[in-house]
Order: sequence, then structure tokens, then C-alpha cells
Amino acid sequence: MTDSTAVKVKKNSSIFQIISEFIFRYPKYFALLFFLILIEGFITAITIVSMIPLTDYLLDPALASPNKITSFVVQIATHFDLRINFWVFGLLFVSLNILTGVFKIGIKFAILKIKYTVLRGLFDDALGTFFNSRWEFFSGSGRGRLLNTLNKEMNTIGDTLGHIATQLAQFFQFFIYLSVPFWLNASMTMTALILALSFGVPFLLINRISYKLGKLNTSTSNILLGTLSEILQSARIILGFGEQRQAKKQYLDAFDDHVDVTLKSQTLVTAVPAFFAPLGILAAVIALGMALNRNESLSELVAVLWSLLTALPILASLLHTNISINNFIPSYEQLVDLRIQATKYKEVQGTKLFKQLDRGIALKNVEFCYPNNKPVFTKLNLFIKKNQMTAIVGESGSGKSTITDLVLGLQSPTHGQILIDDLPFNNWNQNSFRKKVGYIPQEPILFYASIRDNLLWSKSDAKEEDLWQALKLSNADYFVKNLSEGIDTIVGERGVRLSGGQRQRIALARALLRNPDLLILDEATSSLDTDSELMIQKSIEGLSHSITILVVAHRLSTISKADKIYVLKLGEILEEGSFEMLSNKHDSIFSGMLSKQNLKK
Repeated sequence: MTDSTAVKVKKNSSIFQIISEFIFRYPKYFALLFFLILIEGFITAITIVSMIPLTDYLLDPALASPNKITSFVVQIATHFDLRINFWVFGLLFVSLNILTGVFKIGIKFAILKIKYTVLRGLFDDALGTFFNSRWEFFSGSGRGRLLNTLNKEMNTIGDTLGHIATQLAQFFQFFIYLSVPFWLNASMTMTALILALSFGVPFLLINRISYKLGKLNTSTSNILLGTLSEILQSARIILGFGEQRQAKKQYLDAFDDHVDVTLKSQTLVTAVPAFFAPLGILAAVIALGMALNRNESLSELVAVLWSLLTALPILASLLHTNISINNFIPSYEQLVDLRIQATKYKEVQGTKLFKQLDRGIALKNVEFCYPNNKPVFTKLNLFIKKNQMTAIVGESGSGKSTITDLVLGLQSPTHGQILIDDLPFNNWNQNSFRKKVGYIPQEPILFYASIRDNLLWSKSDAKEEDLWQALKLSNADYFVKNLSEGIDTIVGERGVRLSGGQRQRIALARALLRNPDLLILDEATSSLDTDSELMIQKSIEGLSHSITILVVAHRLSTISKADKIYVLKLGEILEEGSFEMLSNKHDSIFSGMLSKQNLKK
């Protein structure tokens, strides 16, 4: 865990444990909050007391029989040579209310600071945990669940963190606000408090309903965001099949399911304070009526009533926050579940830093199996020699792309070893190795940014001449120069403003910019037109024997200069050798593959 961890990963933690860990990790922010609460409470108490002389003056401007508090204020005013009149008492009351408002703003600032500081810590820790895990975590967690957790549920958690801090503030404020009326008139205050608490008991029974609605709200939101993400990712095929109406219906059905739950959940949160607030006022009015029958001091009763009408709504707010917390817990539990899951897939980083490839990469007796599937490989052996082009070919499903995942460490073998320069993969700091790898998948991923920024993402300190050299090596410099904005052209979402061949060449340039020791092309030309394929092929051939290249190929013309070719079928290497050797062997599998692609001489 990093220092930024907001809370420890504990499943089924109580809300009290969560709050205590927040306070323990961010003591200075909570100390500031409590300090402001104490000052604000002290000023509020004085404000309440200041109503007594104002009320006494309104009832009797001559102040023939003033309250003892009024007499004390008059003595202070006389000491400062202030003339006793309405404006002295009125402005004192208003000034204290303004000062109280200033401290309320300070308290709100402290609450927001706590909310966003803790939320940042949660994001920092969650993303850190996620990206320290292996690829299996991302592939097995579900896009909708991840997106919803990091988007909507994190917002819910952040809002509730603010509610929790507010509840802590209000808890202390409530007792401070009640201290003055208890001092002025204990019996009236106690009556109002007992009645208000009695009215509030039934609302506590709603907690279980709120938690269930919170769980449903989170699960339906997972489905909703997952559906939306899938539809947007599949926009091309939806349009191509003419199934826009079906896609829209699929999303709207998920939307309706979520709205059905969230309407109940949000209405419940709003209903609790709305119903309790008038009950709190009723409690104060009943207590006032009982006190009037006892001929209590009217000015003190006014001050007590004002204080109760300030304090009792806090009970309504505490009930509201309690319901919100029960909605928050499922969101928090989902975040914790994902972090626990990510921890199970934590990538074990070795200590040896990778500087350069000296001999090559070997897969020795490798076995691999995806969860709940048959083994992809059993005792797979191959070697990727330094500064040579190694190609892997075979029919779909033979395990070609899995080999690139194993070489990158995105997947771990069930048995056997991946050796880099004769050292097991886990002995190396894997990220130091990956930083010396240029990887180009079948579908190139470009960010919604300029070509320049897409290149700099790979190597942030690259100079202008480095960018153009990489573009030249990938045969992309010519078309980039002819774009309207040149290298600063925005490529669009996932590079949609460029053709497939252009995207692939930018992806190749991005890989080459970091001067990799190993270049991996995972079926990088399988979906390209002939001209684009020739461009990529020309780039690869220009790089051969200067860096180590691993090519997973569907189009065999791409690997005509390969030094070593492995032919896979159902996870087993059936043939190996150079392009020339295998193509000249007339009864070989590879020769048959060439014939099918009309590449046989």
C-alpha cells in the first residue's frame, strides 16, 4: 500500500472503522475542522444569548426589569459609552450572525478539503493497485464495473465523504447549540429533545431498505455504463448492420432498470429530512407551549426557541446523512472488492533493472491455460534471438498472440519459464524491460490527441528531430507532412480521423521513438490494404538486424525476411526454420500456407 492510501482494504468494514481511518490518515484536516466547529459553536452560543437583550428591549424599552444577561450587556455598553437603544442590541445580534456565517463558510471549506483530499487518495490507491496487477485483472473485471466504479461510484463515495465530514461537524454543533438552551431553560430543552428523538426513531428503521436500494443502484449502474461503453465501442458494426434501433433499445432498457431503482433511492434520501423537519419544529413548539404555562421569562424562551429551531434541523440532517451513508456503503464495498481482486493479481516485480538485450528471450517448457479453458500450450519451447526477426504463424486460435502476452509479462505461464538473457522473467524489474519494448497490437490504440502528443506519450523527452526520424522509419513522414495541421493534427477517438494504414504507421513510429531493444508486432498488418501492408513491411525490413523483432503474422508476405519462423497449430510448434527453408520444403505446412495466400513461387 502507498502512503496515499485513504483506507486499508478491508471487506465488511463498519462505517465507524472507515471514519476512524479517515481521521487517522488525515489528522490535520480534521483538526482544522474541529477547531472551526468549536469557534463557530462559541460564536453561535453568544449569538443566541444576544437575542435576550434585544427581546427585553422590544418588550420594554425602558428596561425596568431586565434579564440578568441584558443587565450584563448594558454594563458593557455603558463602559464603552454606548447609548442604549434598539440599534445597539440589533446590530450586536446581526454582527454575531455575520461572524457565524463566516465560520460556517470556513467549516464548509474544511469539509470540501477533506472530501477531495480523501477522494484523491482513494483514486491514487485504486489506480495504483489496478495498474500493479496483471492483465487478467482488467480482462476479467468487466469494463462496465470498472468504469462505473471509477466514475459514478467514486463520485458517490466522494459526496458521502463530504456528508460524513458534515455529520461529524453537525454532531459537535448539535451539542454546542444545545448547551446554551440547557443553561437557559433545561426543562424546555429536555422536553423538545426527547420529543424530537422519539419522532426520529421510526426513521432509523429505513436503513436496511436504503442499503438494499444502494446495492441495486450500484449493480444496475454497472450494467448501464457497461452497455453504453459496449455500444459506443461497437458503433461501426451497429451502423454497418443497420441495428441502431436495437442498440438504442438495449441502452434504454438498462437505463430504465437503473432509473427504477435510483428514483426510489434518491426519493428516500430526500423524504427523511422533509418529513422529520416539521416534526422537529413540532417538538420545539410543544416544549415552548409547556414552558409558557409555567410563566417562564419570555426573553429567555425566545432565545431557547431560536436555539432549538437551529439545533433540531441538525437531527434531520443527521438522519439524511445516515441514509446517504447506507447508499454509499455498496459503492465503497465495490471499490474494496475491486482492490482486493486486483491485489490477488498483483504483479511481482523483480529487482534487476533491464538495460539492453544481450542474447535473446527463451520460452522453456511453457504451459499456459486461461481460466476455465483447456491448456493453450503444453511444453512450448522457442527462442527469440537478438537482432533477428522471429515470426510466429499459424491458424486462428493456435496461441500466437498469447505468446506476445507471455513475452510482455501480461500473462504468466502456468508452468515453465520465460527467460530474458537466461534469467527468469520474474527476476527482472518488468517495467524496466517493457520500457525497452515497442509493442504494436493488431488494432492500434491512438489517444484523442495530436500526432505529436501520441508520439511523445511513448517518450516524453523526445526532441523534434527524434519525432520526425521515427515517422521516417515507419514511412509515415510523407503523409503527416501533407495533413492540414501536420504533426499537430488531432487524430480523433482511437485515431478514427486517420486510415487504418496511417494509424498503424503512427503506432509503429510511436514504438520506434523509444529506440526499443525488442519490437513486437502482433498481426499488425492483418487488416490493412496492400499498399499499407507494403509500407509496414518496408519499415520492418529496414529495421531487421538492427533491433530484435518478434512478428505474429497472418499475412506471410510480411515475414519474407524472417530469420526464424515457428509454425503453430493448437498450441504446438509443428515446424521451425527460415522463410527460405520452410517455403522450399514442398510438403511443409508453411509451404501449404503460402500456396493458400498465392505467395508460392
